[in-house]
Amino acid sequence: MLGGVMQPGTTRHEKRRPNPSNLIPRWNASACTQCNQCVAVCPHAAIRPFIVSRDESEQAPHPNQFTTVKSLGAELAGTRYTLQISPLDCTGCHACVEACPESPKALKMQDVEDVLSSGGEQTWDYAVNLPERGDLVDKYTLKGSQFQVPLMEFSGACSGCGETPYFKMLTQLFGERMIIANATGCSTIWGGSFPSNPYTVSQKTKRGPAWANSLFEDNAEYGFGMFSAMRHRRERLIKLVEEYVHEHELHGNTENAKEESVLVSLFHEWLDFRDEKTDKCTILYDRMKPLLECLLFDTKTSENYNGKHHSKLRQIYSDRDMFPKLSQWIVGGDGWAYDIGYGGLDHVEAFEANDVNVLVVDTEMYSNTGGQQSKATPAGASVKFAIGGKQQRKKPMGEIFMTYEHVYVASVCLSNQSHLLQALIEADRHNGPSFVVAYAPCIQQQVRPDGLNDMFDECRYAVDSGYWPLYRYNPSLIEEGKNPFILDSKKLRKEVTSFLKREGRFINLKKAHPEIADELFQKMNTDVHHRMELMLTRAAGYKSFSTKDEASVQTLFASETGTAQRLARDFADACRLSHGADALNDIDPNDIDGKTVIFFVATCGQGAMPQNGSAFYKALCARTEPFSECTAFSVMALGDSSYYFFCKAAKDLEDAMLNLSAKCILPMGEGDDSSPEGLEEGLHLWLDKVWPALGLDAPHEVPHITPIELLFSKRAIIPENEDDRAIGQYYDSIHTRAIPISKLKSLSEGGHNRDFYSFTLDTGNGLVYEPGDTLEIFPSNDHNRVVEFLREYSSDWDERTVIKLSHAFGIHGEISLGSLFTNILDLFGKPTMHFLQQLATFEGDEERRHAMLEGKRSLEKGVNFADLLLLYKSAHPPLPALLAMLPMIKGRAYSITSAPSVSPNNIELCVLIDTWWCEDGMRYGLTCDMLRKLHEGDSIWCRVKPGSMEPPTHEQPVVCVGIGSGLAPHMSFLRDRIHTANLGVDVAPFSLYFGNRFKEREFLYRDELEQIAAEHGSWFKLHTAFSRDMVGKKVYVQDLIAATDDAYKYLLQNKGMLYVCGNRNLPKPLQQSLKVSFAQGRVDKKSTEEAAKAVENLFVHGRAQQEVW
Repeated sequence: MLGGVMQPGTTRHEKRRPNPSNLIPRWNASACTQCNQCVAVCPHAAIRPFIVSRDESEQAPHPNQFTTVKSLGAELAGTRYTLQISPLDCTGCHACVEACPESPKALKMQDVEDVLSSGGEQTWDYAVNLPERGDLVDKYTLKGSQFQVPLMEFSGACSGCGETPYFKMLTQLFGERMIIANATGCSTIWGGSFPSNPYTVSQKTKRGPAWANSLFEDNAEYGFGMFSAMRHRRERLIKLVEEYVHEHELHGNTENAKEESVLVSLFHEWLDFRDEKTDKCTILYDRMKPLLECLLFDTKTSENYNGKHHSKLRQIYSDRDMFPKLSQWIVGGDGWAYDIGYGGLDHVEAFEANDVNVLVVDTEMYSNTGGQQSKATPAGASVKFAIGGKQQRKKPMGEIFMTYEHVYVASVCLSNQSHLLQALIEADRHNGPSFVVAYAPCIQQQVRPDGLNDMFDECRYAVDSGYWPLYRYNPSLIEEGKNPFILDSKKLRKEVTSFLKREGRFINLKKAHPEIADELFQKMNTDVHHRMELMLTRAAGYKSFSTKDEASVQTLFASETGTAQRLARDFADACRLSHGADALNDIDPNDIDGKTVIFFVATCGQGAMPQNGSAFYKALCARTEPFSECTAFSVMALGDSSYYFFCKAAKDLEDAMLNLSAKCILPMGEGDDSSPEGLEEGLHLWLDKVWPALGLDAPHEVPHITPIELLFSKRAIIPENEDDRAIGQYYDSIHTRAIPISKLKSLSEGGHNRDFYSFTLDTGNGLVYEPGDTLEIFPSNDHNRVVEFLREYSSDWDERTVIKLSHAFGIHGEISLGSLFTNILDLFGKPTMHFLQQLATFEGDEERRHAMLEGKRSLEKGVNFADLLLLYKSAHPPLPALLAMLPMIKGRAYSITSAPSVSPNNIELCVLIDTWWCEDGMRYGLTCDMLRKLHEGDSIWCRVKPGSMEPPTHEQPVVCVGIGSGLAPHMSFLRDRIHTANLGVDVAPFSLYFGNRFKEREFLYRDELEQIAAEHGSWFKLHTAFSRDMVGKKVYVQDLIAATDDAYKYLLQNKGMLYVCGNRNLPKPLQQSLKVSFAQGRVDKKSTEEAAKAVENLFVHGRAQQEVW
């Protein structure tokens, strides 16, 4: 230990053998949805997800311990996912198993010695030494945050500790730009007892949190001193950088003009973003650092460097640690925050300019010194210094700090990890002081029956009973005219007295002094209900209802990712009869009796109800009493029609409501994520009907438009290479690459309107993909059409006009409008009603504005954005607003036909050049229009996107069904299997059903498939159906499924895999044919039901996968 510096990450060398329970979790990959919730709750960072390549998975020292599955998410294309557990660091606390939301669980406890004897330790060591890949995902999502390497790991905290997961998540979000002042207590004992240091650095960047501990009582002042010093030093750095930039602009070039001009450009960018609370400033500094060191220390440049400039640059370099936007956290336990350190804490929070964050892990006692009472201890708890039961209720710290109105306040708990994540992010981004108090189960609470092995369930019970409320107070919402108080746990689902019976600190009082206990427990029950009533009133919003019961429309949601919740709250804000939006689990079925209810429901997993709706749905199904006559409802369902269980949760909810005699005022709306317009298409169709159904006029939406920040350049024209560089920034920001076409050939007979082409792209080794993946192509508009539109639309600017963007569209610098409208903005796409409403806000004439909004029928006539802008030219938005209103061009995904085992440096696509008809005749979609004009040698901007199908192993029998270009992924699977067979490996049967219209014109890959059937007939079967060649009744691929035995043999008898690819009309009739095949000619009720169940089980167990459009 030198100069107060302690070596980071020493706890990784401290191992536990055996651990307290001699058990560790085992991962069942087939039941896992990769949500990473188990990882978030682990107190010791001993279970982690890893993003790996297929080569890395195959090179693992013990492949049987290194199970991988295809990573979910577009940003993880071509990678594998694995969940690994450290057998010598895990304490066997069960928290991860309890947190797993799947049924059956994807984690199960097993004997640690079994894992160690089969290479578990070596497998963990291999995994943690693989490259860090957290930067591939958005770390500000729950799933993405857990891919970040925890910079607080393997601490000496108790097994099942309720404090450490909060600190661990802090380091995953902000650890590389984080400074911690830690009050003495448990969190300093497990967090910094020399020589054990759990705080560590990223092996990739060598950065980590800076941590220090002063005294117990002065931690707030200590952290405030850190913040004050940082603020002073950063203000000095800002001044130095501004002076340097100014001097450079005055004096012009030096002998080191190239390095200096790049550095000054980075300085400009840093000054623009210096207050952004993200990693942006850190990334900019990483680009500055080599230039600074080159100018200061490289003998070839520094000898010739201007002395005055050199001195200024040395001052900047000496303060270089202030370039990142640092996040100051003051952390500790309740003994410090509620009691001894409260005076200093209040002083820090009282001043709006103090941009510091406070995290209090509340164990409700002085845990580190043996469990004495603090002001955080609740009434009725029997702890040291209050053995006879504490009489005074708990100090309401959150409510106290909310009275300042400028403090961000949140009450969080591990049982709701998404809420925890959101609160920590909002606290960090708040410009001012924040206070986050977190419930932390502790060994001193004497949790029954299994101690801290029940830590996660204890958290869940605390929230469900109202013992620990979840809420956020966000002052920034006041500026938006919204209620700053958000209650995130609105329903008491359990009695608080049943929660008290789970902990020794309450049970002991009941045993020793039952009369006192009964009195205090009743007092707590009263206090909890009273507090909930007050919070519900406070959270009711700014609408003119005395109570929410006065609202005649109730808006409810069941949401897994937050989309349904957002839509429900937007709807409730727009509906004057609704007080707000609540999660289904926040109410009981009795609460909706006699009301009109609007449901927004997502589907998760294998057709399951999201977690925040499951309790309500279960209670609804258990209800036997019909609703009263005036109970009415409508459901807006959200899902993806490419999945078998599309909108199943919403359909189940609708059926349950109908079974209880509720009146459906409107058929269920369906927001389909896989439709061309996404969820919005179905949502707007439903919204157009729901307002009349509720007896309301559609709200006159005044859309909020945030203009794009831009400046008009002084230059009249921009060189082509600079324009291309700017567009390159945009494509880099969406992680695409320009890939050349090495081979292009037609797969069908020309001369008719269905042309199939094979595109082969020369990827080198830059794009990694797996069988079943897709290639997402980003098209561009026809430049001549763009020029024509711009010149007709505006006399103030055209395609040659140069503007300067400040990171809009990922571009920082200058670009021409012609390039921007050609490559980025979907100018010729299909407009929405929302766009028309936005455009109408710029129409000054009331009659014309009314005509625009009533002219929404014109949206159905094949017009595009450019048509509307020219049609309503008098509503002329300023350029910054127009750029914000027009959507960006979306990529279109095409299934990959090639197999990486055969063609690792090439990607082949099978593309149908699709057409559609309108009043003006035949038209092409944007992507197809671009593709049909391309030639060999041309390049396409694209990126690999994971498909929805996990490739089969060579031991699995396979049935593939594809129509048209839906043959593509099956060709990839087939080519991969042929490669394996050619290596001399025995492979399982592969049956391919392919259909199209005409055999002579549209038998795609005919020669190749027929040759494969001839050479590999022992395991490959080809079945084809060409519907337009048939005389009389048309025969489709689904008919072949019913007429042959392959599905029965390979899927039902041999537990094989089914893959389906085609348009959305294919799955339903195919499923019916599977039932026929599985029933084997039997038509009695029992056989029919068993066949239907067998088909459903294919999807439930992941053995049936489909890609539909």
